[in-house]
This record gives sequence, structure tokens and C-alpha cells, in this order.
Amino acid sequence: MSANEWTEQEKTIAEQAFESGNKKAMEVLIRSLQELSLRLDSPESVWKFHDYLSSERYAYEGRSAFDEANALFSLAEMVKLKLIVLENLQGLDQSKIGKIKAMSMF
Repeated sequence: MSANEWTEQEKTIAEQAFESGNKKAMEVLIRSLQELSLRLDSPESVWKFHDYLSSERYAYEGRSAFDEANALFSLAEMVKLKLIVLENLQGLDQSKIGKIKAMSMF
């Protein structure tokens, strides 16, 4: 089976890991926004806060839907950002895990 082919079990595992990563990304973002909001003290800081939030929203929306064709890249990025760990991917074909691990290093 190639890295582009997914069994139903693998799809389920990958989607669960993906959802877990997105949930953690939102938790991290909320904490970050709470900390940043404490430092709002000027119009410029408000606009920087807005720009940061807009950029984070764009990034989140870009990865908010599971896409089987890009799953390896998405999961690797989540591993790299420490939103998920390789153990979340147990049950995937070892070649997929190997590719995710390798891509997460860059």
C-alpha cells in the first residue's frame, strides 16, 4: 500500500490525530491571546494584536478540514509544532509514520 492510499482504520486514526492537533492548536492560541491581551497599551499594540489574530485565524482555517491527499504533510506539521506526538499515529502503516517523522524534522 502506498503512502497515498489509506485504509478505513488509518483514515480514522489520522482524522482523530488531526482533530486532536487542531484542538490543542486552539488551546495554545487562546493562552497566547490571553497573555498578549495583558500587554495591550497603545493603538499600535491593538493593531499588532489584530494582525497576529488574523494571521493565526488564516493558518487555523487552512488546516481545519482533514484532507486525505495532504494528511501526511498536515500531521508532520502538527508533530513538528508538538500539537500531536507520533504515538497518536499508532495503527498507521509504518511507511506513513516514517514519512511523517522525517517531514516533521524540517
